[in-house]
Amino acid sequence: MSNKIQEQATGLLQKLVSSVNGLVDDITALEVNTMVVEQITGSKFNAWQAYQEIYSINDKDYFNDKGIPNPDDLPEPEKTQAQELRDRYRSLFDQLEREYFYILLEETTENIEDPRITQYQKRLESKVKNQANIVQDDPVYKKLAQPILPAPTPVEGEQDNQKKLRERWQEIEKLLNNDKFIRTLRKMSELKAALNSGNITSVDIDIIYAQTVMQLDGDIISRYHKNLFELPEGDRDLIIKIHNEGIVAGEKQWRGTLDFLIGIVQSLAKLSR
Repeated sequence: MSNKIQEQATGLLQKLVSSVNGLVDDITALEVNTMVVEQITGSKFNAWQAYQEIYSINDKDYFNDKGIPNPDDLPEPEKTQAQELRDRYRSLFDQLEREYFYILLEETTENIEDPRITQYQKRLESKVKNQANIVQDDPVYKKLAQPILPAPTPVEGEQDNQKKLRERWQEIEKLLNNDKFIRTLRKMSELKAALNSGNITSVDIDIIYAQTVMQLDGDIISRYHKNLFELPEGDRDLIIKIHNEGIVAGEKQWRGTLDFLIGIVQSLAKLSR
């Protein structure tokens, strides 16, 4: 076998091992959620599109453009529900940015201080210190609140700066090739699709009526929303039945994936001998 072919084979093996490591992180637990929604989107996951959509949540006009209710215009209890809905959307962006922060920490050496890390840490400190008394228009906080995530579109003052835009696109491309980041992005995209499945112009929030988590160590945790038991008996029993069937189907697929992964690991072990 030529050296070139050996190098290609080694490269493929390394990629396979990396993929297996990623799978281990993803399938250590099975989670089955059951909720009733108004519509289900058939769109497939597109990493770049998902990144753009979740990044746009941070835009100051996002909620108004989408027609999502403004808590300040509503009485209680609609006010609290509308605030919760907005908080759920914001949490998607926050979790994605947090994952990026962790990636920056891993990549930063002791001798080089990344200003994005400093900015993010100061923002967290400001939130803890001021808690509910944060003034959104305060110049200092506005500077800290700027996302550390690279913007997928031109930002204010840089519309004509193609070099800056290309640099950010390259940074995003790098992120979309990071297994840890892409797993978080996929999860946030799924949660956003769940939020969008209802009428976002209403304060009503789709409810996860039943949730079951199965761990590799044998622990099984089931949770049922209290509203489930306030439904008519027929509706309640149907949701529980659908959830239980989902658990059986999910467990079967989960165990099949585990067996497949174990087979791959065993094959890799043989190749390494």
